Amino acid sequence: MTKEHLTTLWKWLSLGCFVYVVGSVITLQGGADVFGAEFLAKPEHGAAAAAYFTVILGSGLLCLALVVAMTYARRHGSAWHERVPVVMLEGLRTATIEGKIFQGAVIFVLLCIPVYGIAHSIGKANEGTVCELGSALPPADHRSRWQLVFLPSGGGELRLVSGRSADGKCEGGVEVGWYTPPLFAGLPFGALVLTSAWLCLLFRSGVRQELATKS
Repeated sequence: MTKEHLTTLWKWLSLGCFVYVVGSVITLQGGADVFGAEFLAKPEHGAAAAAYFTVILGSGLLCLALVVAMTYARRHGSAWHERVPVVMLEGLRTATIEGKIFQGAVIFVLLCIPVYGIAHSIGKANEGTVCELGSALPPADHRSRWQLVFLPSGGGELRLVSGRSADGKCEGGVEVGWYTPPLFAGLPFGALVLTSAWLCLLFRSGVRQELATKS
């Protein structure tokens, strides 16, 4: 792919991740649906279900965006600000002070904010209750913060629900299963690893460039 292709992919993947994660977090805080949360998890499914989808889809989009960003950083530029794809401001001189500030703001907005939103959504999803459909809801104090990673064993369908139904039964919510731990835990972990690798790649390259310039 050319430099322009990678820039376009980075822009749309990272912007899509930002808009979806931020919109979902606003919805979880009680605001109006901004993007996606109500579409993927209807109001009767509860906040835990919306957060569950935010973690999985937001992390997936972030991983894809970071793979593109790392490919761009390996192929183009020598200093850190040149290895971040330029979004919106075509022809930006990234070596200037304002160019570096803009590139730093891009990293903060399109990387740090989604990472925070995904982490926040992990906590919100784990505030729900995992139970077997049709069974009695377990007491609230039996809820584990790692319940979506270590799902309880059972022969029936497992659901992630928010709150308690009128009859105290496990109803509504969204289905969770064997695929939940690798998606709910694996994708955020992968995004964290890729984030660390990308930042190391960017700033290690910047240090090398500065040393080469001084020498």
